Amino acid sequence: MKIWQWWWIAALAGSLGIMLAGCGQQREDPEVTVSWLARETRAAKPADCAMPTLTALPNADYQQIAIIEVTDDYHADHQEVLDLAHRKACETGADALVVLEDKRQEEGQELPGTSAGSPAMPSAEDAKPAQEHVPGIGEEGHKGWFFNGVAIIYKTPPG
Repeated sequence: MKIWQWWWIAALAGSLGIMLAGCGQQREDPEVTVSWLARETRAAKPADCAMPTLTALPNADYQQIAIIEVTDDYHADHQEVLDLAHRKACETGADALVVLEDKRQEEGQELPGTSAGSPAMPSAEDAKPAQEHVPGIGEEGHKGWFFNGVAIIYKTPPG
């Protein structure tokens, strides 16, 4: 083979390697959902507002105003997941964000309410061969982060 033919083959192989490496590094964008539980009565705060993140509901008079859910890729930075939840809680005008669930979901985890050997009622989707369906973020069988919290406002200032 002539030298230019080797160069062409090497360039093609290098390009293919770069493309395959790029595919392996792609990840899905995080999904953030805000479900309002009360009428929007407060003005939104800046996305970087100073808001406490609680690990339990407070012993104060409060109202839950919105559910905040964040789902992200398995390899996502945990702090990124928390920051997204905090940002959305600030947008609701809440006084605090209460963490209800914050976990990294491993592939093949059982759904709540099911046990080994007794799967949940199969759906038409479950009847499809495994290669036809790739679980999405937050769906059973998908590896990823899942955050579930509630934005609250205090009826009387805590003290």
